Amino acid sequence: MLDLPLLAAFWAAFLLALVSPGPNFALIAGTALREGRQRAVGTAFGLAAGEAVWAIAAVLGVSALAAQHPLFAAALRIGGGAFLLYLGLMSLRSALRGRQAEEPPAEAVPARAGAGFWRGAGLMLLNPKAGVFWVSLSGLFLGAGTAPGTAAAAVAGAVVLSILWHGALAWLLSAAAVAAAFRRVRRLLDGLFGVVLTALGLRMVASN
Repeated sequence: MLDLPLLAAFWAAFLLALVSPGPNFALIAGTALREGRQRAVGTAFGLAAGEAVWAIAAVLGVSALAAQHPLFAAALRIGGGAFLLYLGLMSLRSALRGRQAEEPPAEAVPARAGAGFWRGAGLMLLNPKAGVFWVSLSGLFLGAGTAPGTAAAAVAGAVVLSILWHGALAWLLSAAAVAAAFRRVRRLLDGLFGVVLTALGLRMVASN
């Protein structure tokens, strides 16, 4: 039997963390506005895949390594920060170079298959805070006495919530009206996303 009250509390806590602004939101928004719906939806699935890896690792006790071994956590933190810095600097370069008004929408430009997916998965997997979050969440709600079915349902539900939330963001922010508005202020928003992602990367690298 599934423990429905426990699952409801677990998913509510996860959802609150999920919708909080952070690197995931910045990545989805920047990808949707600059590169179109196909790439953004792929990014959403990549984020969900990375979420699933951390979730399963936490339930199995593997991701506790990130909390217990400082060198492992530091390597993940630096890698994740460097990845965010790279994305931020690419956005800043785009803002400085500018774009022609006649440039076709991102949807008209063929995207490399899976590029968005691996970008999202890479960001999630290189974020040690995601591992620490899952260790904390699973420790709080999914103790040793939790039935395997309930633990599996908790992870599956969290992954579905991740897909729904990030997929909705990808779909809405890549809508034609939003994309048209974005093209009018592209350099400004490229600069904004560049500053945000760069700041998040520096914060991740410098954090303990």
